[in-house]
Amino acid sequence: MENDKSSTVPWAWIKCVNHIVESQVPRSVCLPVELLPWLLLSDQVTVQDTRLLKMLRVTHVMTMNPIPPHQLEDLASKLTAVGIPHKYSPGEDDEEYDMIGEHWSSCREFLLEARNKGGKVVVHCAAGMNRSAVIACAAHMILEREPVLDVVHNCVDKRRGFVLSNRSFRRQLCLLAAAEGLLGQKPAGFDDDPIEKAITKPPPKHALWWLT
Repeated sequence: MENDKSSTVPWAWIKCVNHIVESQVPRSVCLPVELLPWLLLSDQVTVQDTRLLKMLRVTHVMTMNPIPPHQLEDLASKLTAVGIPHKYSPGEDDEEYDMIGEHWSSCREFLLEARNKGGKVVVHCAAGMNRSAVIACAAHMILEREPVLDVVHNCVDKRRGFVLSNRSFRRQLCLLAAAEGLLGQKPAGFDDDPIEKAITKPPPKHALWWLT
């Protein structure tokens, strides 16, 4: 997704998405959050609680962050015990990582199956902020055929600002929207001039020590 020429990059939409995300004041929120009736966003800690998942009528769980083998086996065992299918598709929360290019195609069928069967899927990563959020936004956008700016607004509102801090993932989402014809109307007040490459890195892994 990152090989597009500058002239084909939807800069106005990328700038608008940056504004939507960065203008929000983060507020505390209990996870998981419901983005759509069939789509939830969460962190790694919360999906360990299978009683909560069953109470929320969750039917599928998708993991987007690397998990040590013993923890992955434990999670898979817990989910199997309550009849919840699990997909493991670990990615990196890094500005140089192509999250959409590496994972969207393989995740799409799992998400589509949950939706079409009337189920409810939780997409999660370590903190429920970047990897899971961009895949959940892609699912909302493509499977519901909704414009990218509406999708991002919804995600930011539901997650209360603690979301999509990885600027590269925002760009990847806009490029996917362009490829799918889901940019929607050009946002007012945002031009098509390329953004100077000054990328803010996501939180370092050691800052999330409490999730391990």
